[in-house]
Amino acid sequence: GYNDFNTFYMQAASGTKGGSSGSPVVDCQGRAVALNAGSKSSSASAFFLPLERVVRALNLIRDCWDAFGIKSESVYIPRGTLQMTFQHKGFEETRRLGLRNETEQMVRLVSPAGETGMLVVDSVVPEGPAHKHLEPGDVLVHINGEVVTQFLAMETLLDDSVGKEVNLQIERGGVPLTVKLEVEDLHSITPNHFLEVSGAVIHPLSYQQV
Repeated sequence: GYNDFNTFYMQAASGTKGGSSGSPVVDCQGRAVALNAGSKSSSASAFFLPLERVVRALNLIRDCWDAFGIKSESVYIPRGTLQMTFQHKGFEETRRLGLRNETEQMVRLVSPAGETGMLVVDSVVPEGPAHKHLEPGDVLVHINGEVVTQFLAMETLLDDSVGKEVNLQIERGGVPLTVKLEVEDLHSITPNHFLEVSGAVIHPLSYQQV
């Protein structure tokens, strides 16, 4: 039932229950390391959201509070989107999609030790920035000249580029392609109103539902 994407989660055998979503996950040294996101009761599996982007939002709120003394709910947290989803696929899978050997070797050379794969386009929202430019199965190589194989690095670049253009280098069936896309403001396409008529609620579809 979850429709989150473009992020990694931590997984652990934990018996978390409903109502605990958003609560901190604390390690044996008392440090908050993640937020509880969801669980599967049939297998006692729980999924935790890492804190990197949470810390970013907290720092933005704190900086605005210190500088201007404004209320936290009025702080703007930039969120960029290309209205598309990626999946992280192993190098064996990217080779089947046509990734060239020289590209794989280059990515392995510049990536952190232990990298196991690359980001591959999974879906593109019609009429979004990537529509008619990217297709499912395209393998992401660079964003603005930087090799990107992890969701965190990709989301960081997009959040820092709202309203700007980014250059994506991909490989499609072994053919290198470069596309220039404008990063949209995720807040601008997030529904913020609804209409209630005789018990029915009518509202625009969210990005996740689309």
